[in-house]
Amino acid sequence: MINVGIIGFGYWGPNLARNFSMASNVELLKIADKNLNRCNIAKKSYPKVEITKNPDELIQDSNIDLVVIATPVSTHFDLAIKALENGKHV
Repeated sequence: MINVGIIGFGYWGPNLARNFSMASNVELLKIADKNLNRCNIAKKSYPKVEITKNPDELIQDSNIDLVVIATPVSTHFDLAIKALENGKHV
């Protein structure tokens, strides 16, 4: 089982969350988005998934194996480096 966390629930995030939640051998554990409204939408769509506004909580979660980054391109490098430094697949 691969445990997944998604950073960003704007344009692509909902599509990625849907696909990961439907995949076999994958467990969507956590979604992070800095926008409270997007967090509320994620919580309604995925009530069993933990939702946070802080992407560092997701990156530092020892239960997460894979971090999916669905944020503006300008944020990808910093988030990916943090995730890799925390032993995550990106």
